[in-house]
Amino acid sequence: MKVLFLQDELPTARAGDIRDVKNGFARNYLIPRGVAVLATEHQLRRAEKLRAEAEERRLRELNEWRDIATELSENPVDLMVRTGPTGRLYGSVTSAMIAARLSELTDRTIERKRVRLQEQIRMVGTYRIPVRFMDEIDGTVDLNVVSDDVVEGEEEEETTDQYAITDEILASGEIDIHGWEEPQAVDALGLIAGRILARNIAQFRVIHGKGEGTLRQAVRDRLDAMKTEGTVILWGPGRTDGDTDADSLEAVSWFTVS
Repeated sequence: MKVLFLQDELPTARAGDIRDVKNGFARNYLIPRGVAVLATEHQLRRAEKLRAEAEERRLRELNEWRDIATELSENPVDLMVRTGPTGRLYGSVTSAMIAARLSELTDRTIERKRVRLQEQIRMVGTYRIPVRFMDEIDGTVDLNVVSDDVVEGEEEEETTDQYAITDEILASGEIDIHGWEEPQAVDALGLIAGRILARNIAQFRVIHGKGEGTLRQAVRDRLDAMKTEGTVILWGPGRTDGDTDADSLEAVSWFTVS
């Protein structure tokens, strides 16, 4: 079905665009919500004006996000966390935590997938965090991880290698995340993608198991998002793109980075 978009519906289209979409998507979502209308001759006369307005709005958004990116690059951002006496965190700083803090400071919604953690943050200190504010605007934020609740007399969380992304794991081209919590598993995919790209390792495998499918689905949803944002070129179930036993008991997903 051919429709005229009245509003931006990224990444599908911008206002003024004419697209062929599935009938169900048009009738059940786009048209009832006023996002698009049938591309009749009468409606198509509106297309040029809508495109001009959308372009003006896009340029305005770009300028606003450039200003935000510049402001954040020039002013360090404090993130308060709970730590033990030596400054070690109880847990780790996640991309979702950073995105929430940036959204609070800018009064804009910054999704966690826009925050590109290169390493696990488990100690207080200053870290340079790449952020993609829009597709055309990248920036870097100096993040000060600061303790706001030092727990005296408590033993700190024991150092564990459960969530560590080691050189051996990267070299093997495979990681087993059975038993991982979903936030750590999702964050690990972004870290691995950045590190294997630097090492010229094209394809990587993630063993997540079947179980009830919750962790497996979280991994595959994250790979879908990484493909949309351009970090991952391809991904699929199994050990390789030719695996015919993709949902075996072991349950593996592979992905290829750009």
